[in-house]
Amino acid sequence: MKRSEEAALLYFFAAYLGASLLATVLLLLGALAAMKVFFIFARFVFGPQEVYRLKPLLYDSVGFALASAGTALVQYYFAGLLRRTGIERPELAAIVSFTALFCGLFFWRGALFSSLGAYGFSGLTVTLAALLGGLQAVFRKPG
Repeated sequence: MKRSEEAALLYFFAAYLGASLLATVLLLLGALAAMKVFFIFARFVFGPQEVYRLKPLLYDSVGFALASAGTALVQYYFAGLLRRTGIERPELAAIVSFTALFCGLFFWRGALFSSLGAYGFSGLTVTLAALLGGLQAVFRKPG
């Protein structure tokens, strides 16, 4: 690998990591907004007194499901773009795996200070979704 290829790989990695972290923040905020809308809708349907009979886990699961689905889609798109740069599959798989782990930890840390709650496995759903989406783009057949 030439020095210019190493520098390009580093720049692509930094851009991919930065875009993934930005997408993680936006997905966390979107999940929080969707959870609030779900809560308002449930209050409208069940009434202000009865809405609290629903478990808070239901609201959190809506937020985590939206964040995980969005993460898988975003990582599939980003990894597909990164694959077009000519990076080999093993290097790309390592970049996607590292980024997925880092995005999951970042989401978990952000969820600690939000109304989603401080669940120990909150970042695991995002990490697995990022791995599923990113590695699917890495190992798909070109076409």
